[in-house]
Amino acid sequence: MKMYMPLVASEDGIVQFVKQPGVSLEPGDILGILTLDDPARVKHAKPFEGLLPPMGTPSVIGNKPHQRMHFDLDILNNILDGYDNQAVMAQTLKDLIAVLENPELPFSEVSAILSTLSGRMPAKLEDGIRSAIDLAKSKGEGAEFPAARIRKLIDHWMEDNVRPQERAMFRTKLGPLLDVVERYQGGLKAHETDVIANLLARYEETEKLFGGSIEARVLTLREQHKDNLDKVVSLVLSHIMAQRKGRLVMAILEHVKNSGMTVTDPNTRLYQVLQGLASLEAR
Repeated sequence: MKMYMPLVASEDGIVQFVKQPGVSLEPGDILGILTLDDPARVKHAKPFEGLLPPMGTPSVIGNKPHQRMHFDLDILNNILDGYDNQAVMAQTLKDLIAVLENPELPFSEVSAILSTLSGRMPAKLEDGIRSAIDLAKSKGEGAEFPAARIRKLIDHWMEDNVRPQERAMFRTKLGPLLDVVERYQGGLKAHETDVIANLLARYEETEKLFGGSIEARVLTLREQHKDNLDKVVSLVLSHIMAQRKGRLVMAILEHVKNSGMTVTDPNTRLYQVLQGLASLEAR
């Protein structure tokens, strides 16, 4: 079966066929070349000589406190992983500290999580948690986040409505909510301290792997992670940038000193991380 399909050109000219009649065609084949009677009708591509409009950031950044926190943490963690972003380091750390001290931060984070869990958690439990949040907000600006109250609501609901063998699965379903409640259990200041400790720990966990001969350390890491050499590359990249990472660590330590955080309690994570940093210096 043969089909005849017309191919109509929008301009007049002389056709020179490239493909012969009867041959098989593949998608994208050139059938012929049209030489226009008026070559001026051809539009030629020209180099762009103007200016591109402002594009903004590569991804959309929300203005809510928890969105700003995650954005700033991502930048600082990348610096601690060895990626050079010194140009925005100081301002990012300043912005992070400001958002960590914002009383709206826990409310914003829990509201976002409740939105994702809505419909997948018991309606009465969700209403109880939202009522507790609304009650705390009604106390005015700077109200304390009711982490303990929300935790009690969840625990009581599980005891009264969830069978013991199903409680582990129920906790997994509410995992993000329980994680946030746990992080803010000690208040806004305790949460800020934990975030700062985690940043310092990220530096300490990498640098404690190195010391002495870097060649010997790299060979040891290759042997330990022979099934995941990308991790070895990441660790070495991070260590090579230790001097630039150190500027961020010093800025964080300066904030710890000026903010009055408790650094003498051996039971706190911040104390343990600082001890680890001190041992790095001793090496």
